[in-house]
This record gives sequence, structure tokens and C-alpha cells, in this order.
Amino acid sequence: MSNTILSSSSSLFTFLVSVIFLGEKFTWLKLVSVLLCMSGTIIVSLGDSESNSTATAKNPLLGDVLSLISAVFCAVYITLLRKKLPDDDDESSGRFSMAQLLGFLGLFNFFIFLPGALILNFTKRERFNVLTSKQLGLVVGKGLLDNVLSDYLWAKAVLLTTTTVASAGLTIQVPLAAIVDSLSGNKPSFTDFIGAVAVMVGFAGINIPLEMFYRSKETSIIELEPGTSFTDPPQVVSDSIGVDSSETLVS
Repeated sequence: MSNTILSSSSSLFTFLVSVIFLGEKFTWLKLVSVLLCMSGTIIVSLGDSESNSTATAKNPLLGDVLSLISAVFCAVYITLLRKKLPDDDDESSGRFSMAQLLGFLGLFNFFIFLPGALILNFTKRERFNVLTSKQLGLVVGKGLLDNVLSDYLWAKAVLLTTTTVASAGLTIQVPLAAIVDSLSGNKPSFTDFIGAVAVMVGFAGINIPLEMFYRSKETSIIELEPGTSFTDPPQVVSDSIGVDSSETLVS
């Protein structure tokens, strides 16, 4: 359970890192909204842990540390995406596009982790098994939809919006899971509904534009020159004075 709480803090780390390194404007509304998204995920996880297994963790401290490190790395990864990649696939900018980045990322993962997989197979620690056609289809489909399409759309969302919005948007899976459970006949619990509402409210708060607040302040403040009041008539400055003075000098 603590691992879920720590891993859900990636949106908070992302917001703080974006404020420091990307110049994203800090507002209390964004901070509270991010905390609401985190709280919604934690509430749902608490309800699931109470209704499911009661097994104890073997090494909870190590798991908490790894979860916290993972959340920090996720925040750094999102921030680097936003800072280093162009806003669109502009080849003239001299930087990688999103498709190129994800392509090289998969290629490097293949060559880096393939030797480790072969070592595990030859040492009989993790043997390769022959997959059936159905299993192979599920693996390929999951890879295309989850590891390719979803990652690409999420990375594009990082460029089109902000890192905080894209990171908090991952928590939308909580209310979506509640909807899917309802459609499949599994009625969600009361804590699931509370967590889903908290996530939706938090995500909506993050997306409220700051211009709405500044616009209301600007319209309510009228700058007056010293010595003037609301009852004074507007002063119209005419150019005739300058013209008359110039004609006098000429004559």
C-alpha cells in the first residue's frame, strides 16, 4: 500500500520540478489540485487493500525507497521531454521528434536488456517459453496499444499541455476503472467513487487557466492619475494648441 502512495506522488514531484526548471507558475490552486489527484488514487488503493489480501511485505523499506526513486525519475523524465524536445515534429529545429525518441528508446532497451535476458535463460533462472499463437497475439497487441500508442499520445500531451497536466492525467485511469467495473457488473465500492471524484476535481483544477483570475483582477482595477476622481470628465487633448503656437512663431 505504501508503494502505491509513493508512486502516486510522481505528479507532485513533476509539478515541483517544473516550477524550478521549466519556469511553470506556482499557484496554490495547482498544488491543491495535484494533491487531490494523489488523494483519489490513495483512497481507491486503500479500499482495494482492505478488501483483498492481507499478505505482509518481505522488505517494505526497500520497496518504499524504490517506489520513491521511481516517482522522482518519472518527474525528471517528463521534465526532460518538455525541455529538450520541440513543440512539434519540426526537423529543421535540429532536435529529435517524438517518434524518433520513442523509436530509439525501444531500440536501446532491446540491445541493453537482451544480454541479461539471455543470461537468465542459460542459467535457468528465467527460461524462455514457447508462446502459443493466442499468447503471442496478446503480447503484440498489448505492446502496440500500451507501450507504443499510449506512450506516444502521453508524450505528445506533455508537449501540447504542461508536464503537470500530463502527469496528473495518468490518474484519470482511476475513474475510468470505476466506469469499466460498473459496465462489467462489478459494482465499485463507496471509496472508489470518492477517489474517482477527487481525481476528476483535481484534474479539472489543474486545467483552469490562470488568465481567468488575472482577467477578473484587471477588470476590477482602474488606474487613475494623481488628482483625478471618478466624477471628473475625461480630458481631451487637442493638437490645435500645438498648431497655433507653431503659426505664431512663423509669423
